[in-house]
Amino acid sequence: MSNSKVGGYVLLVRFRTKDGQQQAFASAMQSAVPATRLEPDNRQYEFYSDQEDPLNFMLYEEYTDEAALQQHRARPEMAKTVAAIQPMLENPPEMSTWTQSLTNARNDDGNRDRVGHVTLVRFAMKPDTVDAVLAEIGGDLDDMAGNIRFDLNRGRDAPLDCMICARWESRAIWEAHNAKPHFKEFAARVSPLLAQSMRRTLWKPAAL
Repeated sequence: MSNSKVGGYVLLVRFRTKDGQQQAFASAMQSAVPATRLEPDNRQYEFYSDQEDPLNFMLYEEYTDEAALQQHRARPEMAKTVAAIQPMLENPPEMSTWTQSLTNARNDDGNRDRVGHVTLVRFAMKPDTVDAVLAEIGGDLDDMAGNIRFDLNRGRDAPLDCMICARWESRAIWEAHNAKPHFKEFAARVSPLLAQSMRRTLWKPAAL
């Protein structure tokens, strides 16, 4: 496990489009991806769609710090993108900010195209179990065959709240990982340490 990038400023944005607007929305959002990834202080800029509901989308962004995020937002082309997508949305986007606490990040930008399945996990830790939860999850990162990238983030305003974004080669590989006895034992150890149990939603790279 590499923690060389721990501490990044993470922004999670959830979108819901109007019916019939999902393709136009995906096109507008993906047009911003290449230039954003070239920003010197951008670490991740990933756009995903809900596996169960085609009207739901998610943007996962990571920057070195909040100033880098603000510089990104100040780019003229980003204002154009925001203006273009607003009429396509059913509701205003839902945004939350996080600090990266665990990652198995490697020099893996070249592996991005291998991602076929994304799991977003939300939960909350008990105040006296933080170290134990992070140790359990960090210790499990080396037993994740087929995992492309795993990040655990803690809420900037509520640090007991956690959000995991895990990218996998396929849903089948993720399901096989969950079926391993080792993972089931890990889940049984972690569950009593949580104030709010893990809630999973399933995503995939957004396609035009």
